Amino acid sequence: MNREERIEDHRYYHVYNRGNDRKQIFRSDSDYQAFLKKMRSLTVRYSVALPVYALMPNHYHMIALQESGGNLSKMMGALATSTAKRYNLKYGHSGHLFQGPFQYKAVPEDAVQDVACYIHLNPVRAGLVKEPAEWKFSNFAEYVEGFLRQGENQGDPHRGKPELWNGYAAHVREVLKNERVEEEYRKRLRLHVEGFLPAE
Repeated sequence: MNREERIEDHRYYHVYNRGNDRKQIFRSDSDYQAFLKKMRSLTVRYSVALPVYALMPNHYHMIALQESGGNLSKMMGALATSTAKRYNLKYGHSGHLFQGPFQYKAVPEDAVQDVACYIHLNPVRAGLVKEPAEWKFSNFAEYVEGFLRQGENQGDPHRGKPELWNGYAAHVREVLKNERVEEEYRKRLRLHVEGFLPAE
């Protein structure tokens, strides 16, 4: 990751940040909702598409695409400032909320579904929910509902390149299914080694 790397229009970036000292940045549902509301308004102001996001208690991940004439850096700066001011006022906090400026890394189009899957499975892997669509503070459920199928989002410039997302929800489900099969295998293997299952 190179903070000096210039952010280019029409290119996907994995954008992320965490709380200072890994502390919580979202302590209630209203904190998440305020962040999302501000985030959505800023995507319009700064012409940025956010096809993927997941907010976690002490960090967030997004996939962002800067439209022509847009400004992802200004958008993320404004979002961080707004979030920190609200947090400090609400919780009587002073000092930095985030560990530093947002981080970003370019994502090739042929890897965008894999990075998105990693982001949307964060709440599952953290044990917050069993299925990614259950997490209220990501947009995976919207993929399940099919809003990004090609042709369904015409006229909305803030959702990036819809053709790249064909079959995405099924891809995430398959990855999760395979992870669970592998985890079950590891559990059975541990039990076998410990002598709880008869040797075959």
